[in-house]
Amino acid sequence: MSFIMADEDNKKVQKSFDQNTLSGEQRKDFLFMQARISELQEVRKEHYGVDLDSLWNEADREYVPHRLQTKGKRVVVTDETKGWRGQLLDLNSKEWQSDISQGNPYVKIGIALSIMVDQNPSGAFMPLGQKYEKATKLIEQLYERSWEIARSKGQLKLFVHNLAKYGFAVARTFPYLVKRKVRVLTAYNAEKPDDNEYEEKEVTEYNDIFRENLDPRNVWIDDMARPNNSMSVRDWLWRKVYAFDVATEEFGKYKNWQFVQPGGVTTETVGQVKTKSKTVRESELVEIYFYENKIKDLLMVVANGVPVIIEPLPIADAGGVKKLSVWHAYWTLRHAESIYGVGIYEAIRYEHAIMDRIRNMTIDQLTLSIYKMFFYQGTQALTETGDIKIEPGKGKQVLDPKNINWLEVPGPGREAWEGLDYFRKGLDEASGITDPLHGEITGKTAFEIAQAKEAALKRMKTPLDNILEALNDEGYITLALMHMLYSIPETYAISDPKLIEEYLQEIEGDQELFERDENDAFSAKVYREFPLNIDKDEKGNLIETEETKFFRVKPKYLKWEGIINIKAQSLLTPSKQVDKALELEMWNMLLPLFAQPPELYMKAVKAIAKLYDKDPDDIIPDLWLNPPAPEEQSLFIDENQPPQGAQVTGPQPMGQAQKVVANPQAPTSKTSIAGSISNRTKQPFR
Repeated sequence: MSFIMADEDNKKVQKSFDQNTLSGEQRKDFLFMQARISELQEVRKEHYGVDLDSLWNEADREYVPHRLQTKGKRVVVTDETKGWRGQLLDLNSKEWQSDISQGNPYVKIGIALSIMVDQNPSGAFMPLGQKYEKATKLIEQLYERSWEIARSKGQLKLFVHNLAKYGFAVARTFPYLVKRKVRVLTAYNAEKPDDNEYEEKEVTEYNDIFRENLDPRNVWIDDMARPNNSMSVRDWLWRKVYAFDVATEEFGKYKNWQFVQPGGVTTETVGQVKTKSKTVRESELVEIYFYENKIKDLLMVVANGVPVIIEPLPIADAGGVKKLSVWHAYWTLRHAESIYGVGIYEAIRYEHAIMDRIRNMTIDQLTLSIYKMFFYQGTQALTETGDIKIEPGKGKQVLDPKNINWLEVPGPGREAWEGLDYFRKGLDEASGITDPLHGEITGKTAFEIAQAKEAALKRMKTPLDNILEALNDEGYITLALMHMLYSIPETYAISDPKLIEEYLQEIEGDQELFERDENDAFSAKVYREFPLNIDKDEKGNLIETEETKFFRVKPKYLKWEGIINIKAQSLLTPSKQVDKALELEMWNMLLPLFAQPPELYMKAVKAIAKLYDKDPDDIIPDLWLNPPAPEEQSLFIDENQPPQGAQVTGPQPMGQAQKVVANPQAPTSKTSIAGSISNRTKQPFR
């Protein structure tokens, strides 16, 4: 196999790539990947009786606003001057019948997206051992920071959008490094700008963890992969089309790139509408396949048939276990053995088609009832056959000269509207996006509204659980990348003894922050600093603080093992108005109870707090949680008993009322440190 590429001077110099230049193992892997591409692409054409790629293309066509029939073909509305405006009916046209497709997929998928993703994910990180516990808060905050720095919420929204539309979504998490050479202004000449002086520098535009949503049609995952089992994915590949100059910037440093010839890429197809770039010609494009194999520990990148990269998988956790960069999910289960689920469009496609038909028929009948057909005086026959084609506003000649007779066409009856409502409800049930999720609940209390929405969200529980499962898998990839990227320091050689001494004092002699070689050469190791709510306690353990500080992350903190559970509530859209109303309802119920004895109403107050998803310790008054200790009491004594030491004469009265008085001489003990801590832990920290 050989490839030809023009050199930088556009001279036709032939450079050929020969497979024989690869080592025996590399050539074997290259041939394996080529066969694997064809194998995985073929599997998806007949998947449990469905051509998935064709189904996804249909979902794209039906999702966007469109007309049903134009000269017998489905078309996408491209006239931007019309926008969403309705069109006036042309009574002189033979194509007067309504052919508008209602945007049911657009609405349902949009609502699902707005409900399920509003915030960056956060989770509970549970360490697998005591030695990992002290770094848990650090890992949590680094995870949340990685989503902020990469602005990954947008990619997650695209992921969920694909998930709802196609029933399947796939994304990858990977280390992303972007460096560019720029010219920095060093001397400015106002009189002669042409004499400005510049210095060329290489700057780092981005160097951190990145997440990318992928088009499912350009992704092929192991045919033996099973749903809810990320361990079953042995390999996967994805395809991207680059402009040649962009691809050169990313892959030009590899030696085999010199053999890559641009061009020969088939025009991209979206749905059934072919689109050609207006700015980039096909001769300037490069088709690149990326392939990851966990069994072979292999990453391969092939550009227009040339293997550019053949190397081990780059991602590994602290224990050295290699990881694929992919994470994926299904909307609802298609088959127990299939990772490709059923999306909203596929679930509603038949109800959607029937609704379009009934709706357009109803509009047509309404049009005919307004623009009535009529008969008028004339000498011509109706038609050769005597048939009448009903059209709005059309007249037909008749022999009766006395009257113009109108053909009464009744308007859409109750059956039409009830039919539309019936199929609308069927569409709601099939999609799981019902009225409460539309925000169409009025006239009820906040608690009832919240309960109704919660009941409606139960239909969304399966997709939400699948999203969380995918994000859990993604979390372990992120954890491995944090260990890989943040454990590599920048090293600076220091020869000045005074600077060495100052540096050692600053780092307090920390062995992780410097090294000396066999020649006693000194190097400072500078690890990344992050603004985090983390500090060290007296024992050196990492604790969470309210104050944000720059914290230097050392490798020992990143060797964390545990379980990641992403919280559903961290994703969902909060309703501030409902939350406020629920808060008011709760306090209206609780405040009268706080005036009652706590021993009688404590259980009721706790139950109400839990009902409103509140921590009872945050709701119950401190006086209820920590009642004042009773004063120490003396023994019962007679009120007429003389003071201690006084001489008693005569008999003492018996049977008189007695009362409790405080012993003024009761000893007071000083609270120990342990006792103070114990007492404090019984109280909520404020």
